Amino acid sequence: MSHRRKEKIEDILPLHQNNHSNHGFTYKPKATQNQTDSLKSQFVKWKILLILSVIWILVIHYFERISVRSSMERCQWKNWEGWDKSAQPHRIALIADPQIVDESSYQGRPRILNYFVKKISDNYLHRNYRFLQEYLDPDTTIFLGDLFDGGRDWKNKMWLDEYTRFNEVFPKKPNRRIIESLPGNHDIGFENIDFEVVKRFAAFFGEANDVIEIGNHSIILLDTISLSSDDPLISKDSTDFLNNLDQRLNPHFPRVLLTHVPLYRFNDKQLCGPYRESNKLFPIQKGKQYQTVIEFGISQKVLGTVKPDIVFSGDDHDYCDVRYSFDDNGSERFSREITVKSASMTCGIQYPAVQLLSLNNPYNLDPQVKLATPKHVTEMCYLPKPYFALKVYVFLFICTLLVLASVFFQGLFNLPRFQQLKLKRNDDYLLADNSWRPQKDLIIDNINKKKNVGGFFANGLILIASIYILFGIYYSYI
Repeated sequence: MSHRRKEKIEDILPLHQNNHSNHGFTYKPKATQNQTDSLKSQFVKWKILLILSVIWILVIHYFERISVRSSMERCQWKNWEGWDKSAQPHRIALIADPQIVDESSYQGRPRILNYFVKKISDNYLHRNYRFLQEYLDPDTTIFLGDLFDGGRDWKNKMWLDEYTRFNEVFPKKPNRRIIESLPGNHDIGFENIDFEVVKRFAAFFGEANDVIEIGNHSIILLDTISLSSDDPLISKDSTDFLNNLDQRLNPHFPRVLLTHVPLYRFNDKQLCGPYRESNKLFPIQKGKQYQTVIEFGISQKVLGTVKPDIVFSGDDHDYCDVRYSFDDNGSERFSREITVKSASMTCGIQYPAVQLLSLNNPYNLDPQVKLATPKHVTEMCYLPKPYFALKVYVFLFICTLLVLASVFFQGLFNLPRFQQLKLKRNDDYLLADNSWRPQKDLIIDNINKKKNVGGFFANGLILIASIYILFGIYYSYI
């Protein structure tokens, strides 16, 4: 550059001289007022947040309401009962192993994780139960034991707290019968049963051994856990009940036996059928505070005494449908047992369900006239897939974060442009027709990029809070 050209530039551009170096002057372009206001107004992207919130509302509403209603509609009684139109059956919903989780259910896991597991699993049970009562409206609902997860170990205060929580998850419905008195091994244990624990359960839920006549059927509730105990103090009530059962049964009514633990079966011959999730044989084993089946001798005594037309059990969590033979006064009889799937999402199965039972045994004025058989039908009712919904929620949450990242970190999605924003002291940032002027827009744009981290977190927190509130609303108001 010539000396004359240098003088010309210095005359035009008032750059600082050496005698001004003590003042520390550096040229820093400032954003205009309009640009500053624009930065503030766009720090929270309300339009984007609104769109994402609407998407979340639609997805949550589908899985928490629409899909549940659809599941119940598929299970409607008239879809599978097959009774005559004039029939007035008594309808029963059987719920097995809700096993509400507690603080000790998943020991070693972070407390925050246990908190969310309890909330999500409680909501799954409560929501499905409310829709079951509203859309299927069974005349009677019977629980098949394992109401709690750790009830056998709790002290009285914690037990009462969990009892209150159980009633919040499964509220009573007016003018409908709810039976919860059948205990499971998670409620009272199996070996080394504490008599006080058994008494406590019975005091709040009712007698474990009972006969209930509904729909012209005899429903027999039998505490086979206590019946299996070597302690006479524990087994006495169940033994006496079984020995005196004939005096309480109507000989003309079909009999339905309910037990928590399944009766003994030979699992290599008595297979569970196609509706069982597991490909393994039904387990025949015992361990600490559990036994997968009642011992063979006790099972045969129960079958020979009760003479049930059908048996329903729980405990295993998965479905099983088998037939038994037993001796009835010298003749061979057969009975069917269905092990009901757990209704909980935390019991190791992918597809929770409840079992529906319809009883139709009209009173016969003329015993010589044989009424049509069968007098009961049953159907498994699948509940909504819990893990599919959770996977969708997680996927949508990841997509939500990616959308916010694409808005607030555009450079990550457009790397060449991001590289252009690095200021260097070279001629790349001087325009040919205006070489003396720094490019303010690029500098301001770079300032915006630095502020986008705060914008991302601010908008992310707003959206997360909104999602949490949405779930809270759907979980609370059913």
